[in-house]
Amino acid sequence: MRRADRDALGGRAYTLTGPQSLTFTDQIETLSRVTGRDIAIKPVTRQEWKAEVAQHMDGPLADALSDYWQSCDGRPAELTSVVGELTGRPGRTFASWAEENRAAFLG
Repeated sequence: MRRADRDALGGRAYTLTGPQSLTFTDQIETLSRVTGRDIAIKPVTRQEWKAEVAQHMDGPLADALSDYWQSCDGRPAELTSVVGELTGRPGRTFASWAEENRAAFLG
């Protein structure tokens, strides 16, 4: 971010959210509907997931991310109106974003 942009925001940190709180399952179901493809959801163990991401992140980071996700499971995320306040237009829904980017998912 450029310094002028940082200064315009008052040096504050902002929590940006869309207008809905969605689970990972909700997101996958939306992508399945948008692409017209069945996307199987298969629960995996913590160890299976760590093995899958091992080439992308080290063990302690994978553990921390897994711990965070587990702590949020079943709890709706706190939503903010910051996107609208900063941009002058409301945040998009996940479904709207997925529709706009359908081609990227279809390859």
